[in-house]
Amino acid sequence: MGSGASSEAAQATNFVGMGRLREDMKMYRLVDMHGGGELIPWLRYAMVSNDTSFIDAYIDTKVREFLYNQGKGKLVTVTELVKLRNKERNERLGAFSRKKGKGKSGPNVLDDFNQEGENVGDLKKALKLLDGGGKGGRNESKYREIAWKLEDRGSMGETIIGCCLLHATEIHNTLVLKILEAYPKLLNDIHISEDFYGLTPLHQAIINQDCVLAFKFLKLGADVNSRCFGAFFCADDQKDSRTDSLEHEYVELSQKTNYTGNMYFGEYPLSFAACLNQPDSFRLLLAFKANANAQDTNGNTVLHMCVIHENMEMFKLALESGASLRTVNKQSLSPLTLAAKLAKKEMFREILELEGDSVWAYGDASSTAYPLAKIDTINETSGEMNEASALSLVVYGQTIDHLELLDGLLDTVLDAKWEAFAKKNMIVSFVSFTLYYICFVTAVSLRPFGYSTEMSTEGWINRYSEPFPGIYKLNSDTPTIPLINTSSGIHQWSAKLTQCHLRNYTDPDMEFTSSYLRLVFEVLVILGVLIQMFLDFRDIKRAGRKKWFNVLKAFPAKIIYKTTYFLILLMIPVRLACDLSPVLLTIDNTLITITVIFTTIHYLFYCRVIRFVGPFVLMVYTIIATDIFRFLLIYGIFLMGFSQSFSLIFLSCEREATQIKNIIKNHTESLNLTEKAIYEKTLASMDPVTIKNAEVFENVIQNPVEAFVRTFILTIGEFTVLYRNLALCPSNTMVWIGKAIFIMFELFVSIMQFNMLIAMMTRTYETIFQTQQEYKRQKAQVILMLELSLSPKDRLEYLLKYSRPTGTNKRARSLVVNKKAVFNPDSKQDTAAREAKAKQVLEEKKAILKRKMKDMELREGLVVGGMRPVTGYQRTPRLHTQYLNRQVQANNQKQNEEKDKDK
Repeated sequence: MGSGASSEAAQATNFVGMGRLREDMKMYRLVDMHGGGELIPWLRYAMVSNDTSFIDAYIDTKVREFLYNQGKGKLVTVTELVKLRNKERNERLGAFSRKKGKGKSGPNVLDDFNQEGENVGDLKKALKLLDGGGKGGRNESKYREIAWKLEDRGSMGETIIGCCLLHATEIHNTLVLKILEAYPKLLNDIHISEDFYGLTPLHQAIINQDCVLAFKFLKLGADVNSRCFGAFFCADDQKDSRTDSLEHEYVELSQKTNYTGNMYFGEYPLSFAACLNQPDSFRLLLAFKANANAQDTNGNTVLHMCVIHENMEMFKLALESGASLRTVNKQSLSPLTLAAKLAKKEMFREILELEGDSVWAYGDASSTAYPLAKIDTINETSGEMNEASALSLVVYGQTIDHLELLDGLLDTVLDAKWEAFAKKNMIVSFVSFTLYYICFVTAVSLRPFGYSTEMSTEGWINRYSEPFPGIYKLNSDTPTIPLINTSSGIHQWSAKLTQCHLRNYTDPDMEFTSSYLRLVFEVLVILGVLIQMFLDFRDIKRAGRKKWFNVLKAFPAKIIYKTTYFLILLMIPVRLACDLSPVLLTIDNTLITITVIFTTIHYLFYCRVIRFVGPFVLMVYTIIATDIFRFLLIYGIFLMGFSQSFSLIFLSCEREATQIKNIIKNHTESLNLTEKAIYEKTLASMDPVTIKNAEVFENVIQNPVEAFVRTFILTIGEFTVLYRNLALCPSNTMVWIGKAIFIMFELFVSIMQFNMLIAMMTRTYETIFQTQQEYKRQKAQVILMLELSLSPKDRLEYLLKYSRPTGTNKRARSLVVNKKAVFNPDSKQDTAAREAKAKQVLEEKKAILKRKMKDMELREGLVVGGMRPVTGYQRTPRLHTQYLNRQVQANNQKQNEEKDKDK
């Protein structure tokens, strides 16, 4: 009789979570999933006859056997319930995706207590004091009272109450109240399955939109702050991250989420009512002391949930009921910044207006102060960068909807930042880089390229760009060595003479511009690199490496430019060690070539703030990152397959040509008349064209790598060499196979693939070009990049320039916006109502116009027929018109007959 909760829960694992929507559960004999069951007929009889004795007796006998302690319930540790939930989840996952509950479970003090005695109430009081009150959060109770036996629950872990509420019919609701009258402990009994864990009858009544039933539950003592942790009511992008802990009942979730899906309702009954747009149930729950600022596992309150589900009416209702706009969730997002992150345009603008404080208003003109605490990227207290600000979330948002939020207040904030510091800093940065670029290009231009030519040609073209008059003999035993005329005399060329010319600034044979002047500019370039690296390290130290890189990754041109710092510094040891090998000179020239290209690309960073150029810079980045990458992936697959096909074809042709050449050679060199006759007969049986082709055939594809390069050259239109040698193949079969593959290659690669690339780039161009706000995002990202390089003190000083104190608190800053009309445009509902009204007016005008046209037709017909028009509208105009037209035609016919008689 006194078995512990752990043993009972262990037995329950044989029943709970074994399958989804199983209908062979013992409980379903009472009430099944199809609206039937043994209790339903008896309840119908009671409702018709007003005799409840039978249904009461049936509930007392049949339902009681499913309950703990004759319906009084028992306490079960949360750890055991979490284990059940975790086991069910793992049964659905693969072996590599399963997760065990984290943490350790303490000793189960319930094992030593007999919960069927009279001391259950005292036990609950003692456990409540032991848990610190059980008010939620860190002091959340580690024990839960369960009434329905765990092993006798439905396929969703529900009790008979939960099963009845799934049907939500009148008779099932009546049965629920009847059972609760007998066993009130079932009112707060929860579902224990993975999908619906924590779901209570109060949650279900709200889901069923039954405010009356919810009121009855609350009057009976339903927990108004109960929480539902089931996976069914979890955000879609968090379901894979669900992890249990044996130390608490709620589920641990990843905070990297955008709250996707439609069934995330916020765990609390109050949040359910808000998300399902039930104002009556919402007010009812508040009347029973529901907490409007209660936070779920994600830290979201009712206001956050209204933003996620874009319900402005419930948002205003919650705000009037005491919900706080300042509460932030676990992502450090308030309702305003959450609307910015999720790009909820209407919600964002409505919340802005709710947070704004009117300064003055005169007619249509007004002035409003908007607090910058959650809007601006500058922390108004410390001057640090605020990544969770609305401006930062919108600027670095990835969707087109984020661009639409840049209108209005955020655009005003950006303009204020641009005028306060960004414009000046941008000009200084541009001028500084231009001076650096001039020094860099000058240093490169002054390099003695003649020496490099002398090195690459081994002295046959000397440093003065003069060719050596001697004769180059490749296979001679005593090869000719060029002579070099230097200031110290004439010397035979050697690598030692030239390979360190970039380091020998004092070489008397070198011009002043290529020696000392070049040294000056190279020193200036190195100083410029060191200064820029020092400034970058200072910014990293201020903002943090992660934040600095997150801002920088929005500027590919700047990232590429910063790699030149290391390339330039790498040239110093390469040049100093030039004596070791002539290869180091080649490395030096390669590094400077790459550096010139990467440095010049940095001008694209400054082009992003120019209105008519900025969007096109983004087009280049997007096309390279998306279209070109996808094209190369598909193109590489085709190229790999066709290149190896061509390699095999040319290998077969080479073998055939070699055999023919061997026959010709043996025929020529053979002294045996019999063998010579055989070779001559073999050659005579061959086509003369084939023999001629075999003599001149050349295999232009010697290996798979060469095949890949040749096929790539083929795609850009240079197919003369490959096709000519293919036509000379001595094997006719290989010729036709090769031509077929060549035609297929031209169709599927040269034509289809490149046209597909053009189509993809065109689509990207049109998408970005049609987005008018893209320029604002490009400019905004540049402004925030410049803001990152400021010190916190400087940021606060600039913040003071474009803001004013909020009330008497001088640290809290607001941005004052003067406007002539309503700051935000009409809502969707107002726009739809206005369009419907305009459409109705248009239809009325069309009806009036048709009526006037018919009246004109009537008048014209009556004038011709000599009849007086009828002005009444009681009869149908169409019938009037048909009648009068017949009269007019009859009169005209009669007049014509009379004229004929007169004639």
